[in-house]
Parts: sequence; structure tokens; C-alpha cells
Amino acid sequence: MLRFSPAIVAVVVAATLGAAVPPTRADYVASEFAVSVENPTVKRGSTAVIVATISARDGFRISDAYRHRIVNLSSPDGDVELARTVVRGSVTDGRVVFRVEAVPKTAGSHLVIGVFRFSVNNGERLDIKAAPFESTVTATD
Repeated sequence: MLRFSPAIVAVVVAATLGAAVPPTRADYVASEFAVSVENPTVKRGSTAVIVATISARDGFRISDAYRHRIVNLSSPDGDVELARTVVRGSVTDGRVVFRVEAVPKTAGSHLVIGVFRFSVNNGERLDIKAAPFESTVTATD
């Protein structure tokens, strides 16, 4: 028997019916850290705020002194205006939180990409990490 992810079914049904897809999350986990990215939906021309969070996994913690950031931010289709190409993160409650401001110029779903640069440590060794940043901003009319 085939099993389908509820998230995939919701996207297919919404696309088929022409409905707006509700905000979703893009989450992934590595051995030292976990990333969570919110995918916002806003009206075309309004400012969307993409909130991305990096949390340390068991045995690790976020380095307070490192300049955590997302670099090389861009919109491949060119239909999203980004406030900055580099966004600094702030350490709050042991997590790094990033707020990326984006204004979609046309209706539809638009990809925003970049690279996380951050640091975790295990009490003995500091590891500087790079991970892909990807979010979808959906604009409605």
C-alpha cells in the first residue's frame, strides 16, 4: 500500500483547488544541530519575515561569541526583493534566530536561498558550520 505524506497531499490538493497554501516549516537535523525555517505567506508587495532557528543537539551548544549569519541571500526567480544579502542571527535561549525580510513582487511561491554560517561547540572543540538556507515565500493578490 502506498503512503503519502500529509504535507504533500495538502500541497497537491491546494494547488489543484487553487487555494493558498498555509505557512509551512522546513526542518532538518544534523548530528550537532537542528534547523527550522518558517515559510511565510503574505499579500504581494507586503513584507514577509522568514524566521529561521538553529538549535544545538544533545552534547553541543551554540557558541555565543561567533558572528552567526546567513550569507549570499537571493531569490533565484528575481521576484522577491530582499532587504539584505547578509542577515545576522541573535543568540536567544541557546538558539540562533534569524529574521529575513522579503517582499514578493508577484503572486505565487518564490524560493529564497542562502548559506547559514554558524558555530557550535561541545565544551572542548568549537566547530564552524555551513548549511544551506532555503525558504519559500508565498504571495497572494
